[in-house]
Amino acid sequence: MRTALSIIFGLTLAACGNAQVSLASQGADEPTAAAELASYSGEVAEAGGTVSFDIELQAGALITLETSSVDRMDTTLALNAPNGRQLAANDDADGTTLLSRIVFQAPETGTYRAVVGGYADATGNFELHVQEGMDAGLSAEASLLSEEIVSLSAQTRNTDHPVTLAEGDILVATTVALTADLDTTLALLGTGGTVLAQNDDRGDGTLNSQIVYQASEAGDFIIRTGSFNNSGQGDLALSIALDPNAEVPFDYTTVVGEMIATHRGEIQMDGRSQTYPITLEAGETIFAMIDTTFGDLDPVLTLRDADGYPVAYNDDRADGTLNSAFAYTAEEAGTYTFVVDRYQSGNTTGAFELSVSRVDASVVEMLQELLERIITLSGEPRTLQTEDFVVHYTLDGDDATTEAYAIAVGEALQHSFEEQITRMGWAEPVRDEAGLYHAYIADAEGSMGVAYPVETVFDNPNTHIREPLASRAIFLIENDFAGFDHKEAPPISLMRATATHEFAHIVQYGYDSQEGLDWLYEATSSWIETVTVGADQDATDYTETDYESPHLCWTTSESGFNYSQWTLLASLAEQYGERIVVDIWENTVELDGFATVETSLNDVGTTIPEALQRWRAQNFARDYDLAPVFPRAVRLHHTLRAPGRWVSKGGPQELGANYIALEMSGRHRFDLDTDGDLELIALGQRDGQIDVIPLGQSGVVDLDAYDYAALMVFNRALPAMPGQCSSQSYTITSAPTMNGPGQAVYNFSAEHFQPLTEEVAETQ
Repeated sequence: MRTALSIIFGLTLAACGNAQVSLASQGADEPTAAAELASYSGEVAEAGGTVSFDIELQAGALITLETSSVDRMDTTLALNAPNGRQLAANDDADGTTLLSRIVFQAPETGTYRAVVGGYADATGNFELHVQEGMDAGLSAEASLLSEEIVSLSAQTRNTDHPVTLAEGDILVATTVALTADLDTTLALLGTGGTVLAQNDDRGDGTLNSQIVYQASEAGDFIIRTGSFNNSGQGDLALSIALDPNAEVPFDYTTVVGEMIATHRGEIQMDGRSQTYPITLEAGETIFAMIDTTFGDLDPVLTLRDADGYPVAYNDDRADGTLNSAFAYTAEEAGTYTFVVDRYQSGNTTGAFELSVSRVDASVVEMLQELLERIITLSGEPRTLQTEDFVVHYTLDGDDATTEAYAIAVGEALQHSFEEQITRMGWAEPVRDEAGLYHAYIADAEGSMGVAYPVETVFDNPNTHIREPLASRAIFLIENDFAGFDHKEAPPISLMRATATHEFAHIVQYGYDSQEGLDWLYEATSSWIETVTVGADQDATDYTETDYESPHLCWTTSESGFNYSQWTLLASLAEQYGERIVVDIWENTVELDGFATVETSLNDVGTTIPEALQRWRAQNFARDYDLAPVFPRAVRLHHTLRAPGRWVSKGGPQELGANYIALEMSGRHRFDLDTDGDLELIALGQRDGQIDVIPLGQSGVVDLDAYDYAALMVFNRALPAMPGQCSSQSYTITSAPTMNGPGQAVYNFSAEHFQPLTEEVAETQ
């Protein structure tokens, strides 16, 4: 169904210099908090249907479009230009909710069209809310100081915005990226450029930023916008407001103690860490706090004992900043060492101040409690205890569930424990002081579940290895799975899949909570579903992402691939047994990045390129027990129908593959011309199996011997770092020949094979 409603209004905005636009409501001298201009109801009554709304905008107008749904419909939202071209689109507003949001600035005056649909053919009732300006989540009592469009470029990496605060004012500064993939940052600077607060990601699943800061004294401040690693370019909306109802983060400067040391230093581009020794007595408790005083440094603070083993650690403390703090009680006397690093995934630099105080031992527990509060329930908390788990739930509010559902969650978790720990041999993850694990049932706002590491314990006592960064974690399971209409499985099956998936994350954190090859986290948890809960697994839906784009590299940073590439672990487990996945995770304790997988593969006599080549061929064959419920076959890149020369318009990234159908007869020689590490593998179907024939740079295939044949162009190169991927072009030349064909070195079952004929983007 496609209908159109008309919303007509104009927003007049005054332009100013420096690639910024100052927003002002019509008829007002001062900006005001975002106000709702219109709210309209609609219904997507049939699968694939949409509802459209026309909106008149003046050039430069900034608006927020947001959906809501009493049916918890999973909406999609798009905004089209007056000429019909799509300008913006959104599925999930913040990566965790089923609803959609677009913040948009009109480039020209005209009639724009908002289009609301349902994700994966979802249907239901919804509302579209149209607001002037951006939605910064302010309360009704907030006063907007300014709202601007900021442009970042290679020449303008940061912009400064002055603001004057009175004592006690609560400042709320918020960014919303208007350019796709722009990872915004915020910093609040005081006198002399001292960094008082900073934020990268505000914790709502987006790359947007927010600072909430209460001024302890009146003064002039600067709000600085930027991007992660100063590498982003594009536009963002910046809101600066005072909100007396904003929740102010915990102020770490209020921790009372006796100052015993202060250190100042810098982290430069070389990333070299700084170290500072400290002598402690047994039972002495210290509070260490590090703050960036200049630059964009994202500091990480570690305390190591006399043997060099970490005993205290923090990256981002619980106040919304990138700064770090911890409290620690020394178990034995000796010389310890503070190590100041920067966050490993960034290239931030700057100056810092490390302060160390002697405090009461109760501070350790107080700071830990701040981290534990990450999940709160909407109603009266209730608990249900099983042998190994405490299930937290409520019967009231948005997080409401039922007693029966809570019992079912407890049973599912115990089953997950028995499967993963008892049968498969994973090490028990870190328990709390009572020897239990904590799970929460709540509205996950569009996610099925989520896990949070809340306490770095370093050594997991349940393993035979001394871990340097093992963590205790808690996790959340969706309370009713409403809004997941695109999933065919019933809610109870989705719950069981989620329970085993999230518990697998808890297990992983018991080995390494900061593994550089972060592909492992979701890939392992998704594979765990398939081997622990049988028909209740939800992982087969994920395969569509990788099968749709097999040319992208293994460990690509594009969304969804860390889930979809669980089939690699399935391929390895089929060859070498399930234990190899456990071995890989045991390697994470002392190794990082590709070495975690490479070491395990070397132990079984293979390499990453060889294992990945086999996996890509197995994906072609669809030789998996669960393949009948895979959404699709691998994407066909091209079809060769006659001898000759063909130049690929794009090639596979590192450890990725192109699949090329061969619709010819007779024997043909195929030659590959490339400057990279590409190779040819022939894949042929006959007699209920798929033959795998390595050709290297050149080889012969007898096409008459197969019912269906294809070439796989595989890139053997390993990315320099996980996620750092680039494609490699190539040319294939084919010609008839009388030479003998290459021989298959192994084969797969063709029981679930599907010929790749349904998608042919280009043919010779």
